[in-house]
Amino acid sequence: PRDSPPRVPDCIRRQKRRELDARRSKCRIRIGGHLERWCRLKEQLGFALHSQLAQFLLDSSHGCVWSPGRCLPPQILDN
Repeated sequence: PRDSPPRVPDCIRRQKRRELDARRSKCRIRIGGHLERWCRLKEQLGFALHSQLAQFLLDSSHGCVWSPGRCLPPQILDN
């Protein structure tokens, strides 16, 4: 039979998993109970990737300051 590679100890595998999870969590955005709406919007706009929708929304908000539920033009806040 073929020689199999040496088995990585469980403690090392767990440590590598924790490191990978920590790296992944740095780029996660939590949207709470809005995932269904997010996915529906992604589909309606025809984006294949969540990152494409995020980029679109960031680009489309350029020049606006967000307030809960609405986009305010920056000059309104200057008063």
